[in-house]
Amino acid sequence: MINLKKLFRRKKGQGALEYLFMIAAALIIIFVVVRYISSTGQQAASQGDITVLQSQAELVKSSFQAKGWWSNSTTVSYDNNSTKLTLNIPGVSPSPQYSVPTEYKDTLSTYFGSSNKSIITVYNECQAGKLEACQVFGVLAGSTT
Repeated sequence: MINLKKLFRRKKGQGALEYLFMIAAALIIIFVVVRYISSTGQQAASQGDITVLQSQAELVKSSFQAKGWWSNSTTVSYDNNSTKLTLNIPGVSPSPQYSVPTEYKDTLSTYFGSSNKSIITVYNECQAGKLEACQVFGVLAGSTT
């Protein structure tokens, strides 16, 4: 017969070592949970940025509708050299220009490339969640230069 007491007898210091492993495991679990929560918070913050820009797009749309500027023939262009957005509106001269903040310059440069985009196309892309399109409305919500 096997003596169970002898089989599971603890040696000196074995209990302290087991507690250290339990504490280490608990700290690792806490670290993983905190890391997961912080990454989820960052994703929520970026979604919040898009939501703010989408609300600015709504304000710009209503303002342009009131001025009669909201149509497919109204286009937006970006000039890499002067870093300005230009609103090309039929019958309006000179065309309104908007200064682009430094944090938007690279993304708007790749978004526009060398072509103009219809204001309605940009609006639809913004409402679909495209950050670059929403940044256009962030600029248009600012003041003209």
